[in-house]
Amino acid sequence: MAAITPTQEAYLKIKDTITERMNEVLEVIGKIQPCTYEDIADTLKTRTNLVTNRLHELEKTGLIRVSDRIKQKGNTRSLFVVCNEDETKELQEKLFLKYRTEKEDLEAAFQYVQDNPAAKDIIKRRVAYCKYKLLLLNKYAI
Repeated sequence: MAAITPTQEAYLKIKDTITERMNEVLEVIGKIQPCTYEDIADTLKTRTNLVTNRLHELEKTGLIRVSDRIKQKGNTRSLFVVCNEDETKELQEKLFLKYRTEKEDLEAAFQYVQDNPAAKDIIKRRVAYCKYKLLLLNKYAI
């Protein structure tokens, strides 16, 4: 039997916690990497918009990363790869610090916009988004 690679080891640690669609996308990336979102959608025989949302979630949790960018069909496309366990841990630590700092900065800024309901609403939505990203990171932490 072949030895488990670091990338496979990282995947095995989180595979039972991610959604079915995220799992499908992650498996496809692992098999055909490096790949574009169109490659993944073609392999899964689905629409690209169903793949791109999962890619964003996987990227926000540090489970995949962009390895390169290529010109394809007149546009620049990202090439995605699955991170190994060490890369995932490092990315997750950086992302957690980034999201937590952004959330704290927004909460502090909220105090200065009490007279501006539109600004308050924008900051509230950004704080909620940061909380969501932190929740994802905590849920899928390696």
